[in-house]
Amino acid sequence: MTADEKKGIAFALLGGTGWGLSGTCGQFLFGYSDVAPLTVTIYRLIFSGLLLIVINLITHPRGMLDIFRSWKTVLHLVVYGVFGVGLCQLSYLSAIRYSNAGTATVLQSAGIVFVFIVASIMQRKAPRPVEYICLLLVMGGVFILATHGDVSHLYLSEKGLFWGGAAALAVALYTLLPGNLMPRFGTSLVLGYAMLIGGLVLFAFSGDARILTDTRPVTLLSIAFIVTVGTALGFSCYLKGVGLCGPKKASMISSVEPVVATLTSFVFLHTAFMPMDLAGFASVILGCVLLSALK
Repeated sequence: MTADEKKGIAFALLGGTGWGLSGTCGQFLFGYSDVAPLTVTIYRLIFSGLLLIVINLITHPRGMLDIFRSWKTVLHLVVYGVFGVGLCQLSYLSAIRYSNAGTATVLQSAGIVFVFIVASIMQRKAPRPVEYICLLLVMGGVFILATHGDVSHLYLSEKGLFWGGAAALAVALYTLLPGNLMPRFGTSLVLGYAMLIGGLVLFAFSGDARILTDTRPVTLLSIAFIVTVGTALGFSCYLKGVGLCGPKKASMISSVEPVVATLTSFVFLHTAFMPMDLAGFASVILGCVLLSALK
């Protein structure tokens, strides 16, 4: 393993850790304050987008506005910002609000199943037997999380299950919608613009949710942590890792996110996880990691 690959693994690990910590911070915030997930999403997207744009302006100042020279790429960017990045962040934070950081992060990870299904249809390629096993592991894990094996009772709240499923679907949209935007204009820059656009669109149509009524220091610090560590730095580290060790290895390493979210919510927020929850977590994570490794 080269020195760059080792650095890439470290950066991808930092990125996944930052994402996991932001989920736990979100759980703390929703327990401490009555701030709505939509409100947090708006400010997370706007300020994270601005931070990523500034980072790009400092590190790669040339070509910052190239993406805006065609109305087609602008429309593509807006669609990605609203229905990719915006929906992804809103559904994830809502899933945390109605369940917990560990469960929401694991359910969101199941989005790889939707990506796999769409890719198989587009390529007209039937899944291999080992891929069916991975899909069964993921779907079985979600079933265990929702029912604990008892089909007559739902252990996960209906809202938690709905927003967790929405988060998984949103991850697929987040993955598939950018198309060729990132190879053409740079992943970090496109992500920064998409976050800013998604945040501004949500701000424009959110009514009273755009107003942050709770301005206590702990609330503001929690949102600042989610913006900086959980989003801007998390994505920057992950993208740096992709550049150094490749997307396949980086995506596998960043799968530490649900593990970090689960452990930190247990240690710091005393979230109770039953054995069936842990079994569901393990099944989903194993299926996602194996499916990612098979790409």
